[in-house]
Amino acid sequence: MNIKVRYITKGKEYRRSEYQMKQILIATHGKMASGIRYTAELIVGKMAEITTIDAYVTPEDNVEKKFEEYFAQHENDRIFVFTDLMGGSVNQKLLGYSQKENVTLITGTNLPVLMQVMMADDDVTEDEIREFIDDAREELQVVDLGGEKKSTVEKNAEEDTAQISEGAASYAKKSAPKKAPAPQSYDNSTAKITALRVDDRLIHGQVAMTWTKQLAVQGIVVANDEAANDNTQKMALKMAVPGGIKSLIKPVDEAIRILNNPKASRMRILVLTRTVKDALKIRQSVGEIGFLNVGNTGRFDGIDVSEKLVLTPTIMLTKAEQQALKELVALDPKACMQQVPNDEQKLVKDILDKLD
Repeated sequence: MNIKVRYITKGKEYRRSEYQMKQILIATHGKMASGIRYTAELIVGKMAEITTIDAYVTPEDNVEKKFEEYFAQHENDRIFVFTDLMGGSVNQKLLGYSQKENVTLITGTNLPVLMQVMMADDDVTEDEIREFIDDAREELQVVDLGGEKKSTVEKNAEEDTAQISEGAASYAKKSAPKKAPAPQSYDNSTAKITALRVDDRLIHGQVAMTWTKQLAVQGIVVANDEAANDNTQKMALKMAVPGGIKSLIKPVDEAIRILNNPKASRMRILVLTRTVKDALKIRQSVGEIGFLNVGNTGRFDGIDVSEKLVLTPTIMLTKAEQQALKELVALDPKACMQQVPNDEQKLVKDILDKLD
C-alpha cells in the first residue's frame, strides 16, 4: 500500500486555537472522491467539514481554479488533503499547497485512513497520521478462510472468560483512544457491561470504526446463537474486529454466563445482539448496563416489512420485537436509538410514547 504523508511544520507545533476548524478535502481522478466520501459518511456519519473534488470528469474541468478557490476559502482552517495517486496530476497540483503550515497532504488514500482522520481531534499530529497509515497497511491483505488462518480463528473462537480478561491493563493502554470520550449523554461507570448494542450486522464498519473508539472498548462479545454455530460467520466477524480488541462470539446463554463472571468486569466490553429479544434477555440476566443502544435491527430476518413497525429506516420491529423493546425500555429508560456517535441520540421511550 503506497500511502504517504507530506506534512510541513516549519518547526511549529499545531494547536487547535491557531485555526478555526478542521477541514478535509478529498481530490481524485474521476468520481472516486465523492464515492469514498459517501462510503465513509455511511459508516462514520455525515460531516459538513468535508469537500470533494472529482477531477477531470469533463474536458472543461478547471481543477486548478477549484483548488485555488478552496484554499482561499479555508486559509484560516486546518486542512487535511487526500489524493489518490502519488505520481498523479491531482497530487502534483496540490504539492504547492502542502507547503502551507496549515495543510497536510496524504496520498494513496484508502477508506480506513480517511475515516481515522475524520474521527480524529482537530489537532491530530503527523505521528498520529502515520499510525493511521500503519494500521491501514495491516488491514490490506488477501483474505483466506482456509489453512492456517482458519485454524487460528477457530482457536480464538474457543476463548473463555479467562482469556477475554487476560491482560486487561495492557489492552487499555493499546486499544483505548488517547482521549476516551464517554457516550454523549451518559456512561455509568458502575455498570457491569460498558455497552449493549442491538445491531443486525453485529460487527461491521459502524461498530469497528466508530463505536469501539467512542466507548473506549477493550473487548467485544457477540451474543448470537446463529453466528456462534457458523464457522464462516465467526471468521468473517473476527476479521472485522479492530487490532488490540479481544472478541468472543457465543450463543446468548453462554455469553450471559461469561458476562456474569467477575473477571468480565475488568474490561470495557461492548455486547452485540441481532435482536431486541436477545438484548432484553441479557439485560434481565446481567443487570445494569452503562449504555444501551438500538442501532439496526429487523432488516434481514426474511419477514415482510409490511408486518413490522418501522421506527427508522434501519429499525423494523415485529410485534414480538415491539413487546421486547417496551420491556427493555422499562428496565432502562435511557436506552437510545443511534446508528453512529455523530447522530443525535433519541430516547426509545420518547419514540414509543408518541406511538401510544
